[in-house]
Amino acid sequence: MATLTDPTNATRATPNIPLEQAIFHIGSSTFISAPSQEVWAALTNTSTWPSWNTFVPRITIRSQPASDPSPSTSAPDPTPASTSTSTSTPTETTLSPILQKGTKFTLHVRMDSTSTKPQPSKDIHALVSECSAPNAETGQGGRIVWIADAEAPGAFASSLLQAERVHEFTAVEGGTEVRNWEAQNGWLAYVVRWMYGVKLQNAFDLWVADLKGFVEGSDAAA
Repeated sequence: MATLTDPTNATRATPNIPLEQAIFHIGSSTFISAPSQEVWAALTNTSTWPSWNTFVPRITIRSQPASDPSPSTSAPDPTPASTSTSTSTPTETTLSPILQKGTKFTLHVRMDSTSTKPQPSKDIHALVSECSAPNAETGQGGRIVWIADAEAPGAFASSLLQAERVHEFTAVEGGTEVRNWEAQNGWLAYVVRWMYGVKLQNAFDLWVADLKGFVEGSDAAA
């Protein structure tokens, strides 16, 4: 198994938020004993999230890009087009659950992921700004980036809060190195860090642990 260096990804900037400008920065990493294509499929196919994602057990796809994604930017959609992770309106049920560049979606977050008690979700609106699937033939890793969608109804203006999150998947001997980090700036980032910093770091650690358990469990059952 590969040894992970910089497991919190503290030295990694996001595409648009340099480290020196990040008011709040968190991250987590893990090693998954499965091909990167399987890990990628589990993360980008949001219909799987209720099966493994304790932090975000539900997601709503608000819109998908009009044109079909190219093979280099999206994993195949293994689910019928009518499948959705949300049943809010008939329109939403026609949208693919696969994240791709241009997808607008809402994460329904459970801030206290360790609690078994019912709790209201916190809605985070996001937009996929970058999406490149892993390529087994070339050995190229996968990468998906999403940002806070300031144009979504009820979202904070970008002048108040900017948030950008990166997921990277690198094929290594015996499996896949998974990295996950987020940077925030804007004055509201101070509030997020103060109120939720510890909880979010725990949630990021849980995110990769949940993904690892789901993918390795599915791989073992296959």
